[in-house]
Amino acid sequence: MNSSPKVRMLTRLGILTAVIFLLAFTPLGYLSIGPIAATTIQMPVVIGAIVMGPACGAVLGCAFGLSALIKVLTMPGADYFATMALQYSPLAYIIICIVPRVLMGLLAGLLGAALKKAFAKKTVGSGIIRYSVTGFVGSMMNTVFYLGALWLLAAEVIATAYGADLSAVGGIVMTTAVTAGIPEAIVSALVVSAVCKAMEIVFRRTP
Repeated sequence: MNSSPKVRMLTRLGILTAVIFLLAFTPLGYLSIGPIAATTIQMPVVIGAIVMGPACGAVLGCAFGLSALIKVLTMPGADYFATMALQYSPLAYIIICIVPRVLMGLLAGLLGAALKKAFAKKTVGSGIIRYSVTGFVGSMMNTVFYLGALWLLAAEVIATAYGADLSAVGGIVMTTAVTAGIPEAIVSALVVSAVCKAMEIVFRRTP
């Protein structure tokens, strides 16, 4: 009986990891917006971070990063920009793939826990609010951290992809963060809140 919570946690972690890889290798996972692809794969990471905590969020974020790395290695034509970044510096691209996603999962879990504490006295709609806020912020963190890492470690790749000078990279990154990141975050808020609310009901009924 003492192992039941651990088994349930590992099962949920395994299911969400499978969802991450499913999204990564299907058109559902990436939406092309110019050379940089917007993603929906942060959603299962944020959901896991909310439901199971920051440590599991970090693990799922690592799975997200690994899925992106495996995809660019096995399907180089699927993401032109990622292929360019990998060719520019393999080590830098590994860092860009994994570190921002791990941080996103970890911080989303911490935010979810903080909001849960803040909404300790349940009011109508409090669950939806904290799930939506975490879904939105988690998605924006994914966008900002990933683009920030690209800017820091592979600015020349961004400049080449857009045919721009290095001095223009900052503006490109900020414009992309707003135009791609905000719509992505709104969708994430809606999906994360709906899924987490459904999971809350299911878990409440689970002995």
